[in-house]
Amino acid sequence: MTAFDAAMATLLADANMGSDAEWQAAAGGAWTGLRLLFSVPADLVPGLGSAGGRAIAVQATLRGADLPQPPRRGDLLRWAGTTYRVETAEPDALGLSWRLGLARTS
Repeated sequence: MTAFDAAMATLLADANMGSDAEWQAAAGGAWTGLRLLFSVPADLVPGLGSAGGRAIAVQATLRGADLPQPPRRGDLLRWAGTTYRVETAEPDALGLSWRLGLARTS
């Protein structure tokens, strides 16, 4: 286990940061339990001037080792009673973790 992987495992295990969730491939199959870091970052939207408009995207970060295959657009993630569809999946530079952009489905 690399130092990065160990640090990620520590963050995911922390009850104040990591959350239990379930993942399912777009093709179907069984739900797989995992831990993730859930976030709702807000970024300024260009062109809205001083109105201070914000774009909000729901994101999750998880370890690639916790999934049977790399995440893809259309996969589902169930967290806190809500199901999200994966819209974007970006690996880190080492391919150890994934940042997912999510859209709420229910």
